[in-house]
Amino acid sequence: MKKFFKFLCLGIIVTLMNSGIVSAEITKNFYGYQVKNVNIRELAYEINSAINTYQGNDKFNPLENVRNAYIYSDEDSSYFVRLYPANQNTNIYVVSNERYDVDKNEMTDLLTKGDYKYAKLEDKDALKEYKFDFFTLARKQELGNFYISPDLVKPLKTGMKKLNNHMAKDNKKTSVFPYTPDTEPIDLDCIDTTSMYDENAKIAIIQKEYRLKQKENKYVHAYEYVLTNKNNSNATVTATSERVAALKDVTTESFVDLDRLDLLDTVATFPPVLVLTAGTSALCSIPNWVRLARITAEAKRFSNSLPENYDLKQQADMRILVLKYKDDPKPLNFNIKFANGKVHNITF
Repeated sequence: MKKFFKFLCLGIIVTLMNSGIVSAEITKNFYGYQVKNVNIRELAYEINSAINTYQGNDKFNPLENVRNAYIYSDEDSSYFVRLYPANQNTNIYVVSNERYDVDKNEMTDLLTKGDYKYAKLEDKDALKEYKFDFFTLARKQELGNFYISPDLVKPLKTGMKKLNNHMAKDNKKTSVFPYTPDTEPIDLDCIDTTSMYDENAKIAIIQKEYRLKQKENKYVHAYEYVLTNKNNSNATVTATSERVAALKDVTTESFVDLDRLDLLDTVATFPPVLVLTAGTSALCSIPNWVRLARITAEAKRFSNSLPENYDLKQQADMRILVLKYKDDPKPLNFNIKFANGKVHNITF
């Protein structure tokens, strides 16, 4: 164990020396706000409108390929901002240096001008998830001026991913569990709700997104679809998707993502920001097999195959539970055939 820590400390020192930032200021400023009674679609629209009309030199720059994420920069500092759904509210996550005033800054000024009610984000599970998302984006070098240290457990994760891909070769990314109706309550935090109604098919769909309790929430979220047939004819429903998460994928990725200790969360000389993390799975107090069992139990309910030719009677509804990858949640495609011969295709 002592050799492990010596190696770990040496690796961090070498990384800092090679980066030329040994004397950089060390910061630990990961912060969040919750905007009350405004969902993410409304707030994102207002923020984007304000950004597009602003004429100053200091501004928020939307990030390409990252939804609802921005980098703010001026002469003194830079910080990362991302919006997240929180059901009827919206969470705002911020990563910055110590010079950032959490009570009065460009973001709080924007919220105040818009007459939005907001408070400090206290949801620890949400903050942990957002922090992991930030680390992931930084390692992919998608955050512009934000950089991150090498992932010390990447070789293991890469090897396990190759093994998983080899095992899954020529197999579709779908579950082996057949679709069965599920009517039990869902004891998870609902973070977003959307709905639509197809007037031609007379089909209403409600989609709810949930945060899982175990560590697979770093990669996937649980989704609930409720379809209601408001037509006067019975229908058969077949659902497909370009990409959903199967139980095998979830457990493999979660298992190889070893627990991490953030030894130095942020080392910053702005505009660059370096975030350091280190794998410490050897220190886990909970055995891996116990953690994996918990992950499997929670994810299994949402890992059934999508329905095929399910009989949906008139004025009745059906529920579909599915896992989607957070980085690229694909919609479901519904092929709906009515007893009168009419066929409708809905993507949602």
